[in-house]
Amino acid sequence: MKSYYEVLDVSPDASVEDVKAAYRKRLLESHPDKGGEGVVSIDLIKKAYEVLSVPERAKAYWEELQESYKKQGFSITGAGLDVYTLELFDELETAEGLLWSRACPRCTSEGAMQLYEEDLENGTPDGLGGFQIMVSCASCSLWITVVYEEASDEEALEAPQDD
Repeated sequence: MKSYYEVLDVSPDASVEDVKAAYRKRLLESHPDKGGEGVVSIDLIKKAYEVLSVPERAKAYWEELQESYKKQGFSITGAGLDVYTLELFDELETAEGLLWSRACPRCTSEGAMQLYEEDLENGTPDGLGGFQIMVSCASCSLWITVVYEEASDEEALEAPQDD
């Protein structure tokens, strides 16, 4: 089965405007009067548009798609690395600042995957409104991709303050 990205012929980082333009194009191509083999059903085109035209839905769909491919043994990050969210890391306060750490998924060495706040500030935009960064295990050769979102000003204000 084709992904919604394939149905509309857009990339996962397509803007809402790009999705809308692709939707219109695919509807015209699939119009019953145009006829033709291999035409995508209008219902599928509409469903793809309903999901991909709303950034929150598109992001959730992308995450579901990644997870389903991961279960099948495929990685769709382009880098061939497993993808983890920052929420899967333990957050600790250290003398050097905030530290996120977790056990390595391969060698299971505790705290071998580490990210400091400064590392997160240097992440690469992921095309979906968040960021990504590659992290290596300190005990073995495994690399993973960590995806995360920038903390909003409200979240920063709600964070407990040391007095």
